[in-house]
Amino acid sequence: MKSNRVRSKPASIAKTRWVAYAAAGAATAFAGSQSAEAAIHYSGPVNERFPAGHADSFNLDQPGDFFRLSHSSGNFFFGGDTFSIFGIASEAFRGFWGVSSFHYVSKLSHGQRISTGNFTQYTSGFLAGGYSEQWGNRGTGFIGFRFNNGAGVQYGWARIKMSGVPDYDFVLLDYAYADPGEPLRAGETSEDTLSDEQSPDQGSLGGLALGAAGLLAWRKSRSR
Repeated sequence: MKSNRVRSKPASIAKTRWVAYAAAGAATAFAGSQSAEAAIHYSGPVNERFPAGHADSFNLDQPGDFFRLSHSSGNFFFGGDTFSIFGIASEAFRGFWGVSSFHYVSKLSHGQRISTGNFTQYTSGFLAGGYSEQWGNRGTGFIGFRFNNGAGVQYGWARIKMSGVPDYDFVLLDYAYADPGEPLRAGETSEDTLSDEQSPDQGSLGGLALGAAGLLAWRKSRSR
């Protein structure tokens, strides 16, 4: 009888241990999700239209950090669509010099890293304006920018949908920016970061953190 009782103890200890592992895994996953959410700040859908004569500003990390979009009319600049970025310490946008010494905003594609490429140290630049062709056609693209309020460089993006000729109206669909020192890609949001970081395999503590279903999956894999 004693031998039976002794053999039953390891099973009891194992159950207790795995419950503790599951709780620890849940706490780790929760902490990881909080830090991931804090790394990238996403606006959610904005969908603000910019017809001729409309302009608006959008706040970023601190008061004094913001970007501004405008659509002026009545000149030869194809409607004069412009983007401006402001940071307390410094600011710049992904762009380039064009003809007649105008500054233009580069049109980035989804997934492109914001930090790589040429940044223009001017506050504002043209999208569809002057002789730029990148934003002249109908379609969606990303503006890349960076700003610094004294805490370090922060990268951001704004998703723009252009109407094309003849009016060159556009819509700000959404935007996001990262914490100081955090990398960022065009179109990346906190949800994207979470889905990439939290895809545990069966048998890992991350899987156990999913609760009873994760624990059952682990047991099934062990039984096989």
